[in-house]
This record gives sequence, structure tokens and C-alpha cells, in this order.
Amino acid sequence: MKKLLFLIAAAVSLASCGTQVIVPKALNTVNSVSLDELNLEREDYDILNTITAEAVVIYRERGSKIEIIDQNNEFSLSYTKSKTGWRLEHSGILKLGYLSNDYRGEIVNIIQPEEVVRRLAMYRLINVAKTNGADGIIEPIVSTNVEQSGKDDILYKTTVEAKIIKLHTNN
Repeated sequence: MKKLLFLIAAAVSLASCGTQVIVPKALNTVNSVSLDELNLEREDYDILNTITAEAVVIYRERGSKIEIIDQNNEFSLSYTKSKTGWRLEHSGILKLGYLSNDYRGEIVNIIQPEEVVRRLAMYRLINVAKTNGADGIIEPIVSTNVEQSGKDDILYKTTVEAKIIKLHTNN
């Protein structure tokens, strides 16, 4: 409960800060529909296969400092409480993926580790779909697990699995 109140206070403080820190971000989006919404006949598309992507971030809280670190050291976010509010330091590039119905044109909640890990897993899934020549994904399943990993560390692991499809063209 104490950590939840701390995170809420951190989010409010960050939102009210006068200065803005720009975190380098890479964004991917992909259309995601259920099979019913496709409104296609079965002969209009091929299901190529099922793909999976995974992301793990470490959330660490020590005193007046909060860190969110990618397990592969691709990026880190570090929030430090000072007398004037929260200060954000970062390294690397924050990679975020969105299904088309998730993205509203703005990035929010990068202080929430579960949001960061989910978006990173989506980013990786979209890259796998693109590599496999997919036109889209269907029926994505997103699963996030949380576990304590030492005194100060909490591990967030998200796995995203989806079927990729290739639409038939008239050519």
C-alpha cells in the first residue's frame, strides 16, 4: 500500500513539474482485430503462424529514488525526489509498442513499470510480425507476471502472443 501511495504521489508530482524532460522513445503501432471483426472470408487471408515476444523490467525503490530498468540494459528511467519535486534521468531509448486501439497520440504512465514492460513487449512483438511479413495480428494474448527479486527489486515480465496474418491481394 505504501508503494502504491508513493507511485500515485510521484505521478502527480511529475505531472505538475514545470520543466519537461524528453525521453528518447521509439514507437510502433499495429492494427489488432478479433477474427469476428475481420469481416473477411477464410480464403481472403492466411494465418502465417503464432509469434511471441517478451520483456522484463526491474522496478527498484530505494529511499527517494525509483528506477525502472530493462533487463537487457537497453534503457533505464530514474526518478529522484528533491526539494523542488521529482527529477527524471534516463539512458538508452525507451521502446514502446501499441495496438492501434491502445494508442491515443500521447505517452502516459512511464513511471508505472507494468505499463513500460507491456509496451516494450508489444514493441518487440510488432517487430517480429514485421520481420515475418505480416499484414496484421489477431487475437493477441498479453500476460504480465510480477515477482519479488531481492529486497528492493521487483521483476515485471510481460509475454505477448498473437497470430500473424497475411492478406491475399488481387495481384
